[in-house]
Amino acid sequence: MPKEIMKKIFLVEDDVAIIDVYQTMMKKAKFDVRVFNLGEEAIKSIKDIESGEGEKPDIILLDLILPDVDGMEVLKEIRNNNATKGVKVFILTNQENTESRFDDNVKPDKFIIKANITPTQLVELIKEELH
Repeated sequence: MPKEIMKKIFLVEDDVAIIDVYQTMMKKAKFDVRVFNLGEEAIKSIKDIESGEGEKPDIILLDLILPDVDGMEVLKEIRNNNATKGVKVFILTNQENTESRFDDNVKPDKFIIKANITPTQLVELIKEELH
């Protein structure tokens, strides 16, 4: 029987408690999770993917408020990179009414308010998106 290929998820988040909960739930769901605490780390990884040095994720979960760069900058990098522009991006934030910050060229596939979704619901949403 062939080994099932694990779906790869990038979690760009700086809140340790959120990382812990999301990572635990995603690993239980058999996802391969890679965590980035800083936007610059995620941007470097995206550039590595374009140069063939990194593996492309199936979904990127992206917080807007990061300690180093704005999540919008990370999203722009994802969308402007030929290797990652088609990757699904879910914005995870607690900021209400930030959808207006996105233009048509640089927008996420889903916009999720963290307080309105449980980790289990998030995992289910990811599964739906990937199947």
